[in-house]
Amino acid sequence: MINCGLLMKHLALFLLLCLGIFGRAGAGEVNLVQNPGFESVSATTHLPDGYEMSGAAFWDRLGSTMDITTNGIVFPGGAKDGGMVGQLVRGIDQSKGRWITFRFRGLAEKNFAVADDSLKIKIEFYSKNGADYMDCASRPIYAEIERDRKDLNVNGDYHLDGAAVWRSYELEELIPFPEVDAVKISVSYISGAATGQEHAAFLIDDFSLIQRSSSLTGRVDPASRIPTGPSSPVDEKNLIPLGGRWYYAPASGESVSVSSTPLVVTEQNAERLYYKSDRFINPFLNNMTAWLRAGYKDEQGNIVTEDRFVSDNVVLTFKGDGFLTVQTKNLPNHPTAKFPGFNPSYIQETNQTYRLPLEPVLNPDAIATDAHDSNRALPMGPIGVAVNGVAFFNPFDANMSDASSIMDYCCGHPNPDNLYHYHKYPICVNTPFADKGDGPSQVIGFAFDGLPIYGPYEDAGVMAKDSTTNPLNAFNAHYDAIRGWHYHVTPGKFPYIIGGYMGNAEPSDIMRGPRHPRGNAWFPFPPE
Repeated sequence: MINCGLLMKHLALFLLLCLGIFGRAGAGEVNLVQNPGFESVSATTHLPDGYEMSGAAFWDRLGSTMDITTNGIVFPGGAKDGGMVGQLVRGIDQSKGRWITFRFRGLAEKNFAVADDSLKIKIEFYSKNGADYMDCASRPIYAEIERDRKDLNVNGDYHLDGAAVWRSYELEELIPFPEVDAVKISVSYISGAATGQEHAAFLIDDFSLIQRSSSLTGRVDPASRIPTGPSSPVDEKNLIPLGGRWYYAPASGESVSVSSTPLVVTEQNAERLYYKSDRFINPFLNNMTAWLRAGYKDEQGNIVTEDRFVSDNVVLTFKGDGFLTVQTKNLPNHPTAKFPGFNPSYIQETNQTYRLPLEPVLNPDAIATDAHDSNRALPMGPIGVAVNGVAFFNPFDANMSDASSIMDYCCGHPNPDNLYHYHKYPICVNTPFADKGDGPSQVIGFAFDGLPIYGPYEDAGVMAKDSTTNPLNAFNAHYDAIRGWHYHVTPGKFPYIIGGYMGNAEPSDIMRGPRHPRGNAWFPFPPE
C-alpha cells in the first residue's frame, strides 16, 4: 500500500523505517516479549537482547541515514539457506489465559521471494521453564505476501508496488498442555529465491506475545466447545448502549451513565468499548497511544530531539449529546518516512477535535465527487479519522489532481500545515484482527458523517470494489442488513477512501476557508 515502484527510482534514498514498538498491548494485555522493538543489543553476543538468530538473518538499521529509523531484523531474499529469529519466553502463567497471540510487523520488499512457501511464523511450547519441548504450531505466511502483491499492487505510487509495505502477521494458538510454562516464538525462512539483491529483503520488527482468556478470533477451546472472545456473540444485556452501534462493557463496580457523567475512553479501557459490526469489535484497541519521534515537531512547533511516548494520542468522550468526540494529536502509531525529505513538511503533534454522529443520518441531497472535485463534494483537509487518530484526506491536491502517490510505506505524508494524513488505504493502520484477505475486512476509521470506513475486502478473496453482488456506489459505500450503510477503501481505484458524504457531516469537523496554495501533495500526478 504505499510507495515503492517508480518512487524508488526517482527517490533513491527513500526506504522506510520501523519505529520501534508500533502496537502496544491494551488494558490487561501485557506484551511478554523482551526487547520487542529490537532496539537494544547484548554486549556479549552482539545480537538483539533476548533473541536467537541463525542463518543469513542479521540485525541492522531498517532504513537509510535519510530515514527516521530503528534497528530490526533483515532476511536477505537471495540467501538460499534462509535464516531465523526467535525468542524463548519463560514464565508463562496459564491462569492469565490459555490463548496466546504472536504478532509482528514485516515488510516484504518488492523483489523478496522464497521457494516452497518457506516463510513461516511459529510458536513452540515447552515445559520445565524451557527445558522440555512439547509441541508446536506454525503457519506459512508467504501466500499472504503473494496475495497482497496481486490485490494491492495498484495501491502503490503511480499504481505500482502497493504491496511493499509494513503489515501485521499473526498466529493465535491455544496452549495445548497444562505443563507448558514457556513458549518460543520465531519467524524463519528457507530457500530464498530472489534473483538479485536490490529491494529483495524481508524486514522484521515489533514482536509481541499476548495471553488472553479467550480467543481474539472467536475460536473454540476443544475442551469446552464454547466459542469465546470478541469475535463470538457478546451478550448485549451486559453492555451499556451509548448510541447508534456503540456499546460499553463496564468493569466490575463501574457505573456508566453518559446522560449524567461523560464516559472517557483511553487505551486503558479501549477493550471495553465495542462497535457493533458483523460482530462486536473493539476498533480503537491498541491504537490510542503513539510515539512523538525525534525529527517530528511538537505541538509548539519545536523539533523533537528525543523520542517521547504519548499515552493520550487518542481520547474518546461520550457526553450524551449524540456524538462521539475524538480528541487526537494525529501522531501515527506505525512506521513513517523521514520528513522533511522528499516532502518539505514535518510530522507535527497537533490538537484536533472531531465530533462523529453516533446515529448517522443519510442526506437525500448528497452528491459524490467527480474526477477533479469541480462540484466541491469533498472539502480539503480532514474528511474523516482513522482508528489511530490520523486524518483521512480526499483524493486531491490543491490543483485538484490525484494526490494518492509520493507517500511513505504506510500511505501517509504531511501537508504544508504539518498534518500527517492518508489519501488512500493505509494497510499499516492496525485493527484487532490482521486483515489477511481471507474474510471481510474490519473497521479502520470513520467519516465525518459518522459512517464507518472498512478495509478493502467484502469477503474472502473479494474486494468490495470488485463485488458484483453488492457493488459500491460512487461514494464508495453500500448497504447490507448487518452493517447498514458503510464505506470501503478501494485500493488503486478512485476515490480511494470515500467519494463524498452519504450522511450529514458534522459542520464543525469540516475545514473552511481557501484551499492551501500547495495542497496535500508535493508532486504533480503524471499523465496516464
